[in-house]
Amino acid sequence: MKTKLTFPLFLYYGIYFLSAIIFAYYLDVGMRDDGLRHISFAANSEIMKNWGEVFPHSLFSNYDPWFLWHKLVSVFLLFFSYENVHIAINSLSIFALMVLLDKYLTKYVDFDFGNLIYIIVFTILFTTSYRYWIVRPDLLSGLFVFSALLLKNRFLPIFILTLLYAPFYYLFFLYTGSLGLVYLVQKKYRLFSGVFTASVIVLLYFLIQDFQGYTSTVIYVLTDQSLRMGLEVTEGKPVFSILNNLNYFILLPLFLIISIGLIYYKYDYFSKNTLATFLLISSILWINQYRYYHLFLPFIIIYLLSIFINSDKKQLFYNIRKYMILTEKYYIFAKNTKIIYLIAIPYAIIMFAIAFNSINKKEELQNALFFKDQFYDNKTVLSNKMNLDTYKGLYYNPTIKFIPSCSIGWFDSKDKDMKDIYIRMQKKEGISEKELSLLIKYTGADIYIHHMENEKQELNFKKLEQYGIIPFKIFQNHIIFKIKKSLK
Repeated sequence: MKTKLTFPLFLYYGIYFLSAIIFAYYLDVGMRDDGLRHISFAANSEIMKNWGEVFPHSLFSNYDPWFLWHKLVSVFLLFFSYENVHIAINSLSIFALMVLLDKYLTKYVDFDFGNLIYIIVFTILFTTSYRYWIVRPDLLSGLFVFSALLLKNRFLPIFILTLLYAPFYYLFFLYTGSLGLVYLVQKKYRLFSGVFTASVIVLLYFLIQDFQGYTSTVIYVLTDQSLRMGLEVTEGKPVFSILNNLNYFILLPLFLIISIGLIYYKYDYFSKNTLATFLLISSILWINQYRYYHLFLPFIIIYLLSIFINSDKKQLFYNIRKYMILTEKYYIFAKNTKIIYLIAIPYAIIMFAIAFNSINKKEELQNALFFKDQFYDNKTVLSNKMNLDTYKGLYYNPTIKFIPSCSIGWFDSKDKDMKDIYIRMQKKEGISEKELSLLIKYTGADIYIHHMENEKQELNFKKLEQYGIIPFKIFQNHIIFKIKKSLK
């Protein structure tokens, strides 16, 4: 249902734009991981020349899968300081997302929210949208997909939109492929032709630019589960634990069969509901990995909201809708009155700004300021856990080299024994003093940082000193060790 506007169009969206700036400002540091690394890469290209140097003994090479994202962030750095560039990026991302949420609410939910739509959008934004304010290139994927699903059946708009988006994210085909299937199901052949043609052009661009680098990176991503050898990554976990032990090559045909069956059984429904069709087809992604689930979550919420509000007064919703009917006359009175846009909307913006400020990660980020010490300059740091220290360290000191890399399974597998020690080092049992010394010697590490998370591990400091691993400092749950030159 189309929401009736109380404001002129420029003011209607101006409220979203102003809100986005305020929310981003009070949120400040919303990113804890990859976003910090991307900002550092963009600002320190002369120091951080390639991923293989930053993450030694990893499967990363000279190839940068995110080079265009870094170029884009570097453009923002021309106008905003290193400490504030994320606020500018988040302002635009949050604004674009709020406009999309508004469009989807008015398109799919059969209810005239009036000016209260702002509060609905702010609520969905705050509770479900953190993937859009962490300065990772995948935020473009979410904005691209949900913009593309709103397009009419024309070739040129989707063709241009895909060309603008796809070069920024090397796994673009996961999203353009899902869109293509949606367009085929709904017989929107011009849209399909546009996204397919643009995808082929961008794929050729990646292959021509660096065939070996691109194909290797994609293969590593697709086989990441096996490369991790049992190590868990939170954002790579499935939404339902029952799927934890199933291989993607088993899940893919299973989800395809279920999707095809549902579309065939309810074709009239899916041929008209683009959002539902996309969520069904892409379920192989968002049900099996949290990263996609959180990326799509704002629109999953809107879809669920549409099911509830658009439903008939059947028994399942009778009691809830009965309450809505009793309060409807008060809602109709309130939604377009002056008090809403003179008091309620500004008040909501202030309250949500305070809420965003409450999840600010700035203090957490500043806990890693110790990496700025000259002690760490140009050093290779080995850690027994791949955690947020890697990203914070690179943000504050781009000269540091880290092991493990940001992809914990991507360790050099030329020496299988070392790969085995590397994997076991990050598990509950940990490794012995001798195995640790062998790994340090193999990697050439200058510093070893031990995080006290290996629940069953026992390390003897005297034995470690015999191997040239000298305790140096205990700091914020870290035990920091110097490495004798003779060991390296």
